[in-house]
Amino acid sequence: MARMIWASGFLHLAVIAGLIGLNTWWPAPASSMDQQVYRVDLVTLNESPPVQRPPAIDESFEVVSKKEAAAPQEEAALALERTPRLVAEEPDPLPEAPQTFETDSPEIRLDERNFEYPYYLGMMQRKIQQHFNMPRMLGVTQLETVIYFRVVRSGRITGVVIERSSSNAVFDLAAQRALNLADPLPPLPEGYRKSYLGVHFAFQYAL
Repeated sequence: MARMIWASGFLHLAVIAGLIGLNTWWPAPASSMDQQVYRVDLVTLNESPPVQRPPAIDESFEVVSKKEAAAPQEEAALALERTPRLVAEEPDPLPEAPQTFETDSPEIRLDERNFEYPYYLGMMQRKIQQHFNMPRMLGVTQLETVIYFRVVRSGRITGVVIERSSSNAVFDLAAQRALNLADPLPPLPEGYRKSYLGVHFAFQYAL
């Protein structure tokens, strides 16, 4: 009886010692507090835009023979041969200025050599001069402009041209205005047979 009690006690001690040794050598599982949790977000990468390629150019090339290519050059050469050579030609001489003739009035010269009606020139000069009003100009002492015009048989003034300018625009305009206001002049004399009388009239300014 005593031997069984001792055997039972020894067995219990052995079991307890084995449990203690097993707990020492076998590590306990880590608690949930000691575990670290990592969160990973999955990001979708943006797709790169597709590379745009230039559209293919579909050009067709026509092969031209040497004969066809030389045709335009031959046509150009023929055109140059047919073109008048204006540069090589001498220009026509300019017409000579008509000869003028003096009268009894220093302001009037005529295209006609023998105009035998001085009274008519006096009437012409008086009517034109009465419309020629030129105020005094500072710094100007002398000016002259010559205007050519024609008097037809009815006395109308035509073909007014500034033959020699005074280089003063105001003075030249005043002379032209005097002719416009004097138009028409008296009719040409009955004995004058030509259709018009060419007149070179000098407008003068002097201090």
